[in-house]
Amino acid sequence: MRKLILLLLLLLSQLNFGQGAEYQDVYPPDVIMPKFNNGGLDVFYDYVNKNFDFSKVTKPGTMVTAFTVDEFGEIKNIRVIQFASIEAATEIIRVLKSAPKWEPAMRGGNPFSIAIKFPLDFKEKENNTELKTTLTENNPIPSKDNSINKSGVIEVQPKFVGGTSKFYKYLSKNFSPPDVPGLKGKVVVSFVVEKDGSITDVIVLKDVGYGSGEEAVRVLKNCPKWTPAEQNGKKVRCIFTQTFSISNP
Repeated sequence: MRKLILLLLLLLSQLNFGQGAEYQDVYPPDVIMPKFNNGGLDVFYDYVNKNFDFSKVTKPGTMVTAFTVDEFGEIKNIRVIQFASIEAATEIIRVLKSAPKWEPAMRGGNPFSIAIKFPLDFKEKENNTELKTTLTENNPIPSKDNSINKSGVIEVQPKFVGGTSKFYKYLSKNFSPPDVPGLKGKVVVSFVVEKDGSITDVIVLKDVGYGSGEEAVRVLKNCPKWTPAEQNGKKVRCIFTQTFSISNP
C-alpha cells in the first residue's frame, strides 16, 4: 500500500466573513425592501457563506462588491469595487450569478430595482489549528488538469500571437471608451487563457461606468486566440488581468 500522505491545511483556507451590506440609497418608509429567502441582507450573507469556496482566498482582506436586485428579483450589474485577489473576486461573482431570485423591492405596490453595496471582510479564524488529512490509493489527490494557474508562476507564459505590442495595438484599435467628456479612470478585467488559446471567463473587477466595463469584455471576448501557457511540458489554463486606462479630454 502506498505510504500515507499527510496534508496540512493552510490557516487561511477558511476565513470568517464580516458583514456590513447596505442599500445605496435612502428610501421612504412606504418602500418594502427586497427579501432573500424571507429574510434580509443577513440571510443573504448566510447563503454566500455556505456557497463561497474559501480555498480561493489566500490572505485576509476586504472585498467590496455592488449589485442590483432588479424588478424581477434577479441580481444584475455585478461589480467588484475593491478586491484582495483576483481568485476571490472571480469566486464571489460566480456565487452572486448563481444565487436564487429575491423578492423585489416594492414601492406603491410596484416592484423596482434597488442597488446594494456588499462588503466581505475576510479575517483569520481564531484559534486556528492544523488539520491533518490522510490520502491513500483509494483517496487520491484530485486532478488539477482544469485548474487555473496564475501568470506569475507559469513556466511558459501565454502569448498573444505577435507579442505584447501587437496585443496592445489590438486593444487600442478595438476598445472604444465612453463618449463622456472629462471621464478618467481605469477598467480592470480578468480573463482566462484556455489550453486551446481561447479567452474565457472575462470578468470586470473595476469599472468607471458608462458601459466601459461591458466594452472591455466585448473586446476581450472577440480577441484572437493566444498561444497557451505551459507547465511541466503540458498546456494549462492561465488567469490574466488587463487594465484599460480612460482619460477623455
